[in-house]
Amino acid sequence: MKKQFKIGEYALGGIIEVIIKKDIVVIDALDYNTKKSIPFSKAQFDIKYKNEIDCYLNNLTSCYYSDKILEYIYKK
Repeated sequence: MKKQFKIGEYALGGIIEVIIKKDIVVIDALDYNTKKSIPFSKAQFDIKYKNEIDCYLNNLTSCYYSDKILEYIYKK
């Protein structure tokens, strides 16, 4: 399952992409205009490490959007 969050100026690059594969979550920051990955922004996590995912998302975007993305991840 793949979803892009078009956040704009509140996120690194403007878009946060989340890919969920069984127990793995891949998070990547994309450039808003070109939709290409920002270098060194892609990370992979085990879904059971919620705190690590939250900390990484807080580095990419604000705490408000980080909470919204985490909410999406754990609903799916």
